[in-house]
Amino acid sequence: MPLLQGRRLRAKQTLKRHIETVHEKRRDHACRYCPGVAFGTKDTLKRHIKTVHEKRRDHACRYCPGVAFGQKSDLTKHINLVHLKLREHACPYCPGVAYQTKSDLKRHIDLVHLKLRGHACPYCPGVAYQTKSSLKTHIETVHEKRRDHACRYCPGVAFGTNSYLTKHINLVHLKLREHACPYCPGVAYQTKSILKTHIETVHEKRRDHACPYCEGVAFGRKSHLKTHIETVHEKRRDHACP
Repeated sequence: MPLLQGRRLRAKQTLKRHIETVHEKRRDHACRYCPGVAFGTKDTLKRHIKTVHEKRRDHACRYCPGVAFGQKSDLTKHINLVHLKLREHACPYCPGVAYQTKSDLKRHIDLVHLKLRGHACPYCPGVAYQTKSSLKTHIETVHEKRRDHACRYCPGVAFGTNSYLTKHINLVHLKLREHACPYCPGVAYQTKSILKTHIETVHEKRRDHACPYCEGVAFGRKSHLKTHIETVHEKRRDHACP
C-alpha cells in the first residue's frame, strides 16, 4: 500500500473512532470484572484492566523511590505537579490560583464559583455534592456509619475517612498547630477554618447567628446559639450533679 494511502486510511479510522466514542458515546468494550462499566476502545479497556484489576504500576517516578503509576499520563502529571511545580491553568476569578490540568481548573470553578452540586444525597433533602466520590463518602460515613480508619494510638477509636483520622492524629497525638493567629501571641490552630472562626468571633466581633426568640441577641458560632436555645428557651438540664 502506498505511504500516502496508508496515512489517509489511518486518518479515516482515527476520525471514525473519535466520532463513535466522543459524539455517539459508544461503549462497545465491556469490562468483565465491573458490572455496567464499558469503554469506547479496546486500548482503554486494556489499560483499565491493567491498572485497576491487575494493579500493574509500570511507570516509575525517577525522583521518588518506590512510587510508580499505572499509566504514563499519571506519571507525567505527578512529575509536573510535585517536582516541576507546573500550574499552567489559572483561575480567572482567584488571583494567584492555578492548576495543572484543565479538568482540575474546571472542577475548581464548578465547585467554588458556580457552586455546582450534581450528586444529590437520597437521604438528606437539599444536600448535594460535586462528585460521586464525595457523595459516596457522605453516605458511608453519615448514613451507613462506617468507620474504617482506626487510630493506632486510641483503642476503639475510628473515623469514616482517612482525612479525619489524619486530623485527629495531628491534633491529639502530634499536637500540631500550623495556623497561627496574627493578633494573639502564641495562639495557633490546626486548620484554617478554625483560625478563621476565631478571628471572626474574637477579633472582628461577628455575631452572625441570631436567636429567633431574643431580640438583639446573636452569637458568633452556631454551637453557642444551640446551647443558648437549649438552656434558656427549652430549659434543658442534661448535666446532673453526681
